[in-house]
Amino acid sequence: MAESEIVKAARAEAERLKAKLASNPDYQKLIATEQLIDLYARSEQPQWPFGSGTEPGSREAMPAMSAALRDPSVQTKTAQIERVTVSFLQQIRRRATSGEILTAVMRAGIEIGGKEPNKALSAYLSGFKSLNNSREYGGYGLVEWGDGPGPKGVFD
Repeated sequence: MAESEIVKAARAEAERLKAKLASNPDYQKLIATEQLIDLYARSEQPQWPFGSGTEPGSREAMPAMSAALRDPSVQTKTAQIERVTVSFLQQIRRRATSGEILTAVMRAGIEIGGKEPNKALSAYLSGFKSLNNSREYGGYGLVEWGDGPGPKGVFD
């Protein structure tokens, strides 16, 4: 099926904007930083066990999640972190380490400060009533999942 003229024009505009951004030093730093995060986070992330396609939490899936979760009506950083974390866990349908969650939070555009951002994020996560932490099953999960590895039916 042939693309409409508007779709062709939109694709051309997207490519033009990508080329323009690629010459921006700040954009180049952003890309390098994301690659560094991916490199270090990859060693912490187990392989996605649920078939093919775009894996939840992957680079392809995160921009849409980021846009949907950065609701301007949510003013506090704590609330933003909780929303991103809950959505990320629902998307991957299993528990996650603070390192995995840190990657999702950073991809959503939320900065976590401190010498050790992983530990700073853990301090936020431990205060959320919507989460619990079970090292035995791999880290943080939603309270509604209980103390198991993930939602009922996925690991049964």
